[in-house]
Formats: sequence, structure tokens, C-alpha cells
Amino acid sequence: MAQIKHYTDEQKAELLSNPYTVRVTDCTTTFSLAFKQLVISNIDKPGMTASKVFQLAGYSDKLFSPGIRRYVVQAIRREAASPEGLQEPAVIKEHTPRKKHSETEFRELQERVSILEQQVNFLKKSQFLKKQNHLKPPNNTD
Repeated sequence: MAQIKHYTDEQKAELLSNPYTVRVTDCTTTFSLAFKQLVISNIDKPGMTASKVFQLAGYSDKLFSPGIRRYVVQAIRREAASPEGLQEPAVIKEHTPRKKHSETEFRELQERVSILEQQVNFLKKSQFLKKQNHLKPPNNTD
């Protein structure tokens, strides 16, 4: 099984500085429509390889393995051959936490109040016992 490569912060910065890069996560890169068009227009030229296309786009050889470059080119070719053709990458929405169902939220709050009430009662009893000298701290004799 192939090991997933994780980008360093420097590699992410280098990738994001390229105008053909739309988005970078720890282990994936999303390419722009312009990059996809560059690949399609150049990959079938004589002597052109996936590595040369990536170099033409301004990407360093150390950022992508030869296998990844070939895979990206194949994926772009499949996308170009699809009925929809080449597409602009999908826009990722900001992550917003899902709103809990009001009954679930109410039940969780009730449980929390119950636990807090038990803690308050315990503290009241321990303070009462302490005042009555029924609760003495252990002696520290070292």
C-alpha cells in the first residue's frame, strides 16, 4: 500500500505561491482550471511528459513524485473526456458546526445541571463536616 505524503509548511507555501494551485491541505493539492487546460493542450505534444508539463507550469520536481504527476494527468484527461468537460474546482464552504436538535441540546443541559447540583451538594456536605471537625485532613508525616 502506498504511503501518503504529507506536505511541510514550506512545501505548502511553495505550492500556494503558484498561480495554478487553488488549495492545499496536508496531503492534497487542488489545481485550477487553467492548469487543467495547460495539461490538455500540452500533454500530447511530441516529447512532452507529465513531469515536463508540471515544470512548464512552474512546479518543482521535488513537490510531486513521478507517479503522482502521471496520476494527476490521467485524472485531468478523464475529466476532459467526460460529458461535462474540464471543470473549475468546487468552492469549499467554511466549516460551520451543525446546529443540534433542540430536544437533544435540552437533554444535555439537563444532565449537566444535574451533575453540577450533585457537586454543589457534595461540597456543602464536606464544608459542614469540616466545620464540625468530622473531616480532618490527613497528617503529613514524612
